[in-house]
Amino acid sequence: MTILRPDATTTFGGVTVNEYLLTKHNPNHIDMPSASMAGKIIGVTVHNTDWITVASGTTPAEQYTRATVNNNMKDVRVHYYVDNICAWQNLPHNLSGWHAADGSGNGNRRTIAIECIMSSAYNSTDKKSEDNAAKLAAALLKQYGLNISHLYTHTHWLNVRDGRNGTVDQLNTMYNRYKMCPAYILPHWAEFKKKVQSYLNAGSASTTPIPATKQLYRVRKSWADAKSQLGAYSSLENAKKACKVGYSVFDANGNAVYTNGGKFTKGQKVAIRANTPLFASAETTSVTRRISGTYYLYDGIACKNGRYRITTKPEFCGKTPVGQYVTGYVSWDNFGVIG
Repeated sequence: MTILRPDATTTFGGVTVNEYLLTKHNPNHIDMPSASMAGKIIGVTVHNTDWITVASGTTPAEQYTRATVNNNMKDVRVHYYVDNICAWQNLPHNLSGWHAADGSGNGNRRTIAIECIMSSAYNSTDKKSEDNAAKLAAALLKQYGLNISHLYTHTHWLNVRDGRNGTVDQLNTMYNRYKMCPAYILPHWAEFKKKVQSYLNAGSASTTPIPATKQLYRVRKSWADAKSQLGAYSSLENAKKACKVGYSVFDANGNAVYTNGGKFTKGQKVAIRANTPLFASAETTSVTRRISGTYYLYDGIACKNGRYRITTKPEFCGKTPVGQYVTGYVSWDNFGVIG
């Protein structure tokens, strides 16, 4: 098959976008998603796919698009492939993709998918691909009136699918044995988010302001588990009063601002599940390292994002200075059998 020629080429968010929609070009009758996303888009999901060497006169994004048309991408269908030169759009925004491995979940059915073409070398070419992906993600978020908290990783939807609990960014970066994606961006996900935010900020002056909405605090078992919601409150204090044991209060961005950890006490022994992320504070999204095994609750007090301070020995619980005895912060949903 010869090199594809786009139906239209535009500039979107500073990225050259070549439109070649599979809904218009499907000579091999490959299987296509059919669910509508019209009026349902909640965010942008970022993926990584491997760098490939291509012939002169084309780019990896075009070749991945061509491979999809040829039915060589199995059942993967994404909205955009992005490389260091440009992006190729494969699906219209109002059509769902097949990319999040969550079936009919929100990843496939309600987010726009970007496949960023990179390698593990993380060289200048890779960085340019990543930069184009950040620009494109920012432009898409802006187009749909969404903020940075609506930027997701493929791994986020795998963790939701598997019933994991946590904030948006905890689920974005939390270990999943099925796949850690975007593999080349995840190690510096916080920095990538800052880059996307910078592009959002850069264009804010030229966009129509979105009317502010009243802050609502939602009471749920986890942000991802909307079905568990007990209520939504404009008053944080009222939300806390309605928060049962094992539930948390989440702000509009999905951050847990209060967790009812009544079942946890100072000195309690907890079994930490394998590959659990350990954090240096209650607020940070950067993972210090991953741990497992037996630990003890330093004070049994629930902190932000549903995290508890842990320590390695029962006699360390409550001792000061805190920095000497606290190992770090762990989200309570990673506690296994509790002693």
